[in-house]
Amino acid sequence: MPEQAMSPPSEVVLASDETAIDAHKELYHFSDESYRVVSAGLLETVGAFDGGMSRLHISSNWTDIIRLATWRSEPKAGDAFFLLRTMGISHAELLPFKDANIADLFPWLYYGKRFDILRKICLAAKTNAEKHIKGRDTRVHCHLSSVETSRIVASSL
Repeated sequence: MPEQAMSPPSEVVLASDETAIDAHKELYHFSDESYRVVSAGLLETVGAFDGGMSRLHISSNWTDIIRLATWRSEPKAGDAFFLLRTMGISHAELLPFKDANIADLFPWLYYGKRFDILRKICLAAKTNAEKHIKGRDTRVHCHLSSVETSRIVASSL
């Protein structure tokens, strides 16, 4: 009996790392062939993506979601502050972070239960990814995963 060729997965998940894959698998249970770790060049990978499918999931850590939401390979703190200001965070709330790294903002939002802001950031990442993707008919779903909890903590869905 001849071997049948495996069909490509109907949905692909681009992930920052194994933790992001595990967090996504916990909720979605896609086959292993659907997952791709993108350790460098996430913006370029998304921009060049032409998978001919209707949905692309991006399961990423905080830094990569900020990259997508600002559409900058190396976003600066000012880029993140501008993004957060447009989402309802006041200037006064951001003052303690004026000399902080972008990574320092996630625990503040997460443990402060600012899930509305985390979701808005996922929506901004989704919007930018859909705007820059080659396959214009592809819908993107962005999921923010936490290294501490190994879970998705916010999503564009």
